[in-house]
Amino acid sequence: LAEEGAARVFKTTIGGNWIVGVVGALQFDVLADRIRTEYEIPVRFEGTALHTARWVESDDNLELKRFIDANRGAGAEDHDGAPVFLARNNWHLETTEKEWPKIRFLKTKEQT
Repeated sequence: LAEEGAARVFKTTIGGNWIVGVVGALQFDVLADRIRTEYEIPVRFEGTALHTARWVESDDNLELKRFIDANRGAGAEDHDGAPVFLARNNWHLETTEKEWPKIRFLKTKEQT
């Protein structure tokens, strides 16, 4: 389903937890119904304290590595292994963007 773009799946850097991201809470119901119907697997989603996810990129690979290392508690990878920043709230995102001007915080990422 992640490959179809119905949802995005992230694995946290610390703890290795799986997080499913969608646009709009109703999408969780749609996703759960599809999983139950197509795969015959019961599913239950739990909420998180996260506000948003941003893919992170930089032209400076060393700076990107420093960013990832410094933000391990808010770090994750998507199903393609691309680095993702998980912001707790808008202030967290904006502050981090200001502190790391060489890092690009992308709202979307092209499927590969």
